[in-house]
Amino acid sequence: MKEIIQIPQLHLYIINRVRYIRLELGLSQRDVSRILYPESSSNLLGGIEGSARPNSYTDENLNKLAKAFTEISKQQGNYMEYTMKDFYPPEPLPEKMVKKEVIEIPEYLGPTGILNVLLEKGDAFFNDWHSVKEITEYCNRYAIQNWRTSHFTAIIARAEERKKLIRLSENEALYKKL
Repeated sequence: MKEIIQIPQLHLYIINRVRYIRLELGLSQRDVSRILYPESSSNLLGGIEGSARPNSYTDENLNKLAKAFTEISKQQGNYMEYTMKDFYPPEPLPEKMVKKEVIEIPEYLGPTGILNVLLEKGDAFFNDWHSVKEITEYCNRYAIQNWRTSHFTAIIARAEERKKLIRLSENEALYKKL
């Protein structure tokens, strides 16, 4: 029987908040692991976002992430300035232990976040070639949204740059998971 891991409610909030932001920025667990531990080749974030260990972020980790997320946001043209406050709740939380359950699909994810959730979980849809329109329609069904294809054009291009998707050819804008 799998052991139930309990962590402070504040730690769970921070883990879910960092996950939300990293997905919106199009970052994988490995990307964030490299930010936090550039000398390591393993995916150390799996222990934080997974439910098998009580691992969580330190203030030093959050400070590094705030700086890195700000820089990545600027590179993407969003110019969002992150501080450590962005990872903490707006109001104090009760000081109690809760089951470590990381939210797989954070509420209010935008197109970037939804696409990254689907790619990260290895959704079989991306094993085949699809147009931007088909990808948009699939993400809309998955997230119960009504996004337009134009919402995904730059996001898919960024996913291609980051080697998360490959394009069939210069002449055919069809994509699948790398």
